Amino acid sequence: MTRTFTLTATTPTNIQLDLERELNPAQVAAVTSGPGPKLVIAGAGSGKTRTITYRVAYLLSKGLQPSQILLVTFTNKAAREMLSRVEVLIGATQTSIWGGTFHSIGNRLLRQYGNLIGLQPNYSILDAQDARDLVKVSVNESRIKVEEKRFPAPSVVLDIISFAANTRRSIAQVVGERNPHFAEWTEDLERVAGRYRQKKRAANALDYDDLLLNWLKLVSDNPEAAQRLGTQFQYILVDEYQDTNAIQSEIVERIAAHNGRNLMVVGDDAQSIYRFRGAHYDNIFKFPDRNPGTEIFKLEVNYRSTPEILEFTNASILKNQNQFQKSLTSNRTRGSLPIVLPVNDVYQEAAFVAERILQLREDGVPIKEMAVLYRAHAHSSIVQAELMKRNIPYEVRSGVRFFEMAHVKDVVAYLKVLENPWDEMAWRRLWLMLPRVGMATAAKLWESIEKAVDPLEVVLSDDFAKKVPAAAQAHMKRFQSDLRMLKSLATDHEPMSLIQAITETAYVEYLKTAYEGFAQRLEDLQQLAVFARSYRTLRSFLSELVLMGEMYGQDVEPGSLDDEKIVLSSIHQAKGLEWRVVFILRMCEGQFPSEMGLREQDGEEEERRIFYVAATRAKDELYLTHPLIDMSMRGGGLMLQPSRFLREIRFTLYEQGQVETRYERDAWSDRD
Repeated sequence: MTRTFTLTATTPTNIQLDLERELNPAQVAAVTSGPGPKLVIAGAGSGKTRTITYRVAYLLSKGLQPSQILLVTFTNKAAREMLSRVEVLIGATQTSIWGGTFHSIGNRLLRQYGNLIGLQPNYSILDAQDARDLVKVSVNESRIKVEEKRFPAPSVVLDIISFAANTRRSIAQVVGERNPHFAEWTEDLERVAGRYRQKKRAANALDYDDLLLNWLKLVSDNPEAAQRLGTQFQYILVDEYQDTNAIQSEIVERIAAHNGRNLMVVGDDAQSIYRFRGAHYDNIFKFPDRNPGTEIFKLEVNYRSTPEILEFTNASILKNQNQFQKSLTSNRTRGSLPIVLPVNDVYQEAAFVAERILQLREDGVPIKEMAVLYRAHAHSSIVQAELMKRNIPYEVRSGVRFFEMAHVKDVVAYLKVLENPWDEMAWRRLWLMLPRVGMATAAKLWESIEKAVDPLEVVLSDDFAKKVPAAAQAHMKRFQSDLRMLKSLATDHEPMSLIQAITETAYVEYLKTAYEGFAQRLEDLQQLAVFARSYRTLRSFLSELVLMGEMYGQDVEPGSLDDEKIVLSSIHQAKGLEWRVVFILRMCEGQFPSEMGLREQDGEEEERRIFYVAATRAKDELYLTHPLIDMSMRGGGLMLQPSRFLREIRFTLYEQGQVETRYERDAWSDRD
């Protein structure tokens, strides 16, 4: 017989919420809804965070204990922000509400209940670097035979293992679908993954993915544990549900099966853009099918954008077949139409963006209230160079600054030794890319050439290959062959051709295996070649790269642009943010939508959602540029078509712009 003990509620009983004054009718309906499964489709800028915050406060006002609420968000910062707003609303500190990311909450629960699935409560958590190091050890212990072709780097192997875990697929499936260039290594990758799992168990350690996998195992294999969590968490709220993967959605839905299906998930199917991380679109789209009786709420009042921008963005997503139909309306006064601007090429595109930034600043728009968005990080390269030249401070949120990326520096190292064969650091960088060549060998190689009359000729000699270990000699000979070819081109070819030639050498094999995201990095190098197109000599190109870095490092002159910075960001990194003015680059076929994205199943719809996310970041002004000529080495000189996403939108919803170049008279022309 079980005895029940009743505890006195400590939640403030005098919570007063003026919902009708603070929320719109759709938000009030979602906040005050009763028990059972709920799906809140929160359109861009529709007050999602406000709705979740008031929902938590409303549940507390009805007598629910803070510890009975589970609030899952995608960043701990978001959870802290929401809970601090709840505290303001109810006038009390609610530290006992369970709020945080899937990983942080999973860790808390596994510390309590992990023994039920064989976990010791004192397990260690591997951070990203720890995990890479353990994978490296696993590769070494697996005794993989590496001959002509290099085995993937630990970071690449870990990426494959992680994606397989988060999508619940096998290593073979992931390699076949995402990394076909590693097909010959499939069995070895499976062996490494198995070894990695064994070593984690032996070390009583979990990586980030294990926190989710073990939480799922806890609620799947132990009905008693699932029942206990369902009893504890009477109401579960999950933010950004469109970004959950298969494991995350199953976890919360399994727990909710034991609390009367009191699960409210909030998100926007039109902003589901993280499939490349393992997010599953069906998690939100088919939520009502998995949870019968789901009540659906739609938040369709937009508080961010002008009516003109909103009408444009509503039209941008219409062609998607798989979506919850909604039409956002703006509560703002009317503004200006979005501007679609054809430009000759990427250089004119960059010049327009920089010029318009300065004009808008003169008109009183702070630089920090502007953003340049793009589909791929590589698309920012020419704009970054233009901003540096004009001394416009910027902040890159899509990764490392373009000219500081490792693979860009790799290619520049080839160019440096052709121009200056006494560049020790460039030589060391190149040698360390070769299999079986380490720091000690690289140091000996440098000692053998540092005092030579022509170090490059020494490196190209037959005897030089004998200075490396026997296992590395074949790779050194291939490197010498590539270098001879590049040297022959360097005398009468411009930098763009040299960069193109480098991407046809053995370096490509290194690029595939040393870094994650091979296709994106190869596109970066194509954009480096585009940037180099305007330089006639290798010396001028290399000098410019260095001087641009120096230029950016200088302090901004007081009173010029202050300490503000314009944001440069990939669209994925920009999700959830907003700016008064937004520029979207490369709106042309082959670049946006991404060719790679279109090859995926349902890829066009995901690409269209990415476009929708980009356009909905703008509050007051939106500019969309599309180059007319392809300057890349893949199809230089070919005409480009505007993106299908632009062609789908009725022409009355935007203004067609044009660029005029005004040539100012040179002040020196009047002098004799």
